[in-house]
Amino acid sequence: MISTYAFASTPIEVSAPEQLIAKVHSATEVGLSWQAPTDVEDIAGYRVFRDGKRIGRTKVTFYIDMTAAPNTEYVYHVTAFTRGKNKLSSLPSNKDIAKTLGSDVNDGMRNGSIIRVGIARLVDHCGTNDLDTIADSELDVCMDKLIDHYTLRQGLEDMQAYVARYRRQEDAQLIELGKRLFFSKALSQNYDTSCASCHHPAQGCGSDGLSLSIGVNAENTDLMGLGRSDGTVLPSVGRNSPQICNSALWVDSMFWDQRVRLREANRDSEVGTVSTADIQTPELEVTRLMNDEVANTDPLRLLMAQAHFPITTPAEMGDPSGFESPQVYREFIAQRLSEQWQPYFKAAFGDEQVSFLRIARAMSAYQASFLFIDNPFFNYIEGQHDKLSEEEKRGALFFYTGAGCANCHDGVMFTPERTRGPLYPQIGAHGVADGNFKNQFRMPSLLNVGITAPYGDKGVFASLERVIEHYSDVTGSLERFYGENETCGLPQFQHLNAEQCAHIVGDADDYVLALNAQNRAASDRSDDAIIRGFTPQQVSYLAAFLRALTDPKALAGSNEINALIPSRDGGPDGHQFDAVNKAGNAL
Repeated sequence: MISTYAFASTPIEVSAPEQLIAKVHSATEVGLSWQAPTDVEDIAGYRVFRDGKRIGRTKVTFYIDMTAAPNTEYVYHVTAFTRGKNKLSSLPSNKDIAKTLGSDVNDGMRNGSIIRVGIARLVDHCGTNDLDTIADSELDVCMDKLIDHYTLRQGLEDMQAYVARYRRQEDAQLIELGKRLFFSKALSQNYDTSCASCHHPAQGCGSDGLSLSIGVNAENTDLMGLGRSDGTVLPSVGRNSPQICNSALWVDSMFWDQRVRLREANRDSEVGTVSTADIQTPELEVTRLMNDEVANTDPLRLLMAQAHFPITTPAEMGDPSGFESPQVYREFIAQRLSEQWQPYFKAAFGDEQVSFLRIARAMSAYQASFLFIDNPFFNYIEGQHDKLSEEEKRGALFFYTGAGCANCHDGVMFTPERTRGPLYPQIGAHGVADGNFKNQFRMPSLLNVGITAPYGDKGVFASLERVIEHYSDVTGSLERFYGENETCGLPQFQHLNAEQCAHIVGDADDYVLALNAQNRAASDRSDDAIIRGFTPQQVSYLAAFLRALTDPKALAGSNEINALIPSRDGGPDGHQFDAVNKAGNAL
């Protein structure tokens, strides 16, 4: 008996190109990328459409529209077609929208961060100190004055030009290699952890949703987020995993404690501007390598330096203590990659040579593609007043005036990349004396903050409302956090009993409360001046505004997020982190 196997293919007429993504490159160029239709044979090429009109064709799944006009919004889609005289066309792909830069005058070397002393007064811009007495019809007039006061339009132009500069330099093959490496458990000592185990695109814009991350020795090595455990009460990783999205926007430092940063004093550094100063890291060998082998104009160099350290952190990915140096261990990990990786390195670098510096470059190129800055508030700054609700507008007014938020979260980056208070509750393995100065950590950007809970360097607050309440009365918040055992209320620890939660806190409560008392005693401000006493309505306003800083494309399930996740095929060597959530569903 002879068996005949038919290989099914999908007719092109009922298929469509997938995951079309449009990225602005300049005032006149937009880059388009997409995935080929699934299971369709004999595709000869693609037709590219802008605002419904065909503007070009290509044989590959990438196209640069070089005929766009400045400051113009376009809608793109593509179709595929087959070979032969009776060419058949596919259905149209999804549509994606892109708005070009206003001009190419901006060099793209400023990320939108600034720092200033003092905040605006509501009465000076709105004629009243009572937020709720401002008529709905006057909110836009009032907001426009504050936007001018804080130079937010110029800041947004700077950030958009900065992002466009990165996108012009993107290399698809390098990003593909970086994506595979980022998701590979082969970079960990015991093949049980990947970078994506704590920084998955589908969770919180590149985080894990946990207060304290779980790195090595996870009971289920493919589980990401809630439910991931190493079987112990106290997680070995002592900090919250920062989101990966927009990490390429940082120009001064990496990590909560800024242990990778430019060797330049704050007084000499222009806030938010790309610098060519040397890089400083915790390891002399890495510092020398970065400054000797990587150009000081390389846009990936901070991310490349950062990529060296999770690999050699015992609780996160691996323990280099048995090797001559951490760098020797990194090269051991690099050379341990199987020959199945060689085609990826050749496609990205032109040859099959593997080194850890190349691994760092590829992963950094991938991380740098996590750029999500298109949010309703930025649309509002550009004049689209209908993009914010009345509540969000009142939240913005309060943010920039009476709430005092703009003292630290100024500019469109919403951080000056400095460390500053207030003191946050501390828990976990490094709950005591963790930090660089009075337990102050690098102020995070607020972009996409609505989807990056839990908040703080230890992930101690599960909601934006609780964070705002902390700023309203820091002393009262610290006493409440420890006195009411709020650790047990955090999603990661809700299954624990009071004694176990106390174990997670350890001695951090006594340490933090004593440090707070010391800070208050040294302050020249009275307790009454420090306590802001936000009303529930003001908290609601602020939370609404903060959620308006989220780019819809940063949400799980978007084409942009899905494009950052590799095919669930096990990777080049079978060690890919094909993540699932607590319910067993693929991420």
